Amino acid sequence: MHDPDRSGLLARTSKQCLRALLLLGVAALLLACSKEAPVAPIQYESQAAAKDNHTHYVFLVHPLYNPQLLHQKFEPLMAWLGRQLPGTVFDLETANDYADFERKLSVHKADFALPNPYHATLAQDWGYHVIARMGDDSVFKGIFIVRNDSPIKRPTDLKGKVVAYPAPTALAAAMMPQLYLQKHGVDVQTELHNIYVGTHNSSIMNAYLKQSAASATWPAAWTAFQQSNPAEAAELHVIWETPTLIQNAIIARNAVPEPVRTKVTEVLTTLQASDRGRALLAGIDTQSFVPANNQDFEVVRKFLNEYNTAVKKQK
Repeated sequence: MHDPDRSGLLARTSKQCLRALLLLGVAALLLACSKEAPVAPIQYESQAAAKDNHTHYVFLVHPLYNPQLLHQKFEPLMAWLGRQLPGTVFDLETANDYADFERKLSVHKADFALPNPYHATLAQDWGYHVIARMGDDSVFKGIFIVRNDSPIKRPTDLKGKVVAYPAPTALAAAMMPQLYLQKHGVDVQTELHNIYVGTHNSSIMNAYLKQSAASATWPAAWTAFQQSNPAEAAELHVIWETPTLIQNAIIARNAVPEPVRTKVTEVLTTLQASDRGRALLAGIDTQSFVPANNQDFEVVRKFLNEYNTAVKKQK
């Protein structure tokens, strides 16, 4: 005979057992999770360096071109340096702009660097010294770019107008052009609207887009722009150029072992002696590297004194 009370009791008992089993399963799962190994902390050191037994040296290049083009031009030279110094790797480092480049130098981000002469001079106080420089001083100068349809003919025509530069510390593309304008009848501080747009490419584009009456850059950047933007470049031309100054430097951090500094200097200053070396030089838009030292860049200190007096009005 069917007993309702007994059936209800069995049902309640079954549910209680099932609930107990579920609770035991959850408890076991939580216990298992609590025994898992802790998650490893995020590692911020260079993983590339950890995977090999080579000594890595950071080679920082100032913003001559946009980062993509700069890597395209300089990576072959980094690979060549590494092959000539067995057991080493040269890691190319770029900067967003000149302020970022200066910051990286000042905090010893680089072991070697290719700065403009201004930063090569500053870096001597930050624990670096000059070991070489690009060889053709005749191309280290500022140039002014205007549109073909521009009404600008003389420097004084720029009074009251916008002039674009990559950065205040771009020696060839800002300081030298500003001293040029100052010597040609324009008070740079009071008679111009000076804008600093970050890169050489941006400076040139400001002239093309009519956002500036003239833009300052230097010959290597203008050549690269003509190659990568032929249609836009065809609507622009160079209207003036400044006198020349000493070329870009190669500097080494004082903490780099002397044999390594010596070998890097030797490799760079003998590139022009081989076909492969000449191809590498052409790739970075220079004819040669020549030995140099801090004393060679005293001409930059003289320029800065004149610039600060004439343009910045510093006594």
